[in-house]
Amino acid sequence: MNEGIAPFLSPLTLLLGGGLFTIGLLSLFDLHFLKTKMQGKVALALGLLFILATEAMFVTSGASGRYFEGQKMDVTDCEYQIERDFPLERRGNPKLVHDKIVACMDEIGYDWSRDHYHCGEAPLATNPFCYLPRAPMQRSIVAWQMKFE
Repeated sequence: MNEGIAPFLSPLTLLLGGGLFTIGLLSLFDLHFLKTKMQGKVALALGLLFILATEAMFVTSGASGRYFEGQKMDVTDCEYQIERDFPLERRGNPKLVHDKIVACMDEIGYDWSRDHYHCGEAPLATNPFCYLPRAPMQRSIVAWQMKFE
């Protein structure tokens, strides 16, 4: 999730989710704040859903883990490294620079992938949408984050 939205929404979802969860949990102990037991069970489920949504915001935000934001930094680091090592090749042999950046990303754990439509528009080695991490959990999170970009 966007780092600008997560800090705003997370306190709201935590308060709302915590309140609903507490009301639902208390209704299981016959302390009813709602009219029926069914409403208490629904409040419990919704509260748990809000708390899990907050956790998902933290897991997928760039502040808690690197994921897509880190992938962008890795591409920039590889580009800088290759530009530093081969300063004259950008103009003379751009294919070499492209291949070296892809190899650098491969060394740090990314696969070249043209699945995302932004990569299809510009299949460049410096395009972070053209890579996916090899680690299964990171790969699924980054693929999910890239759907919203």
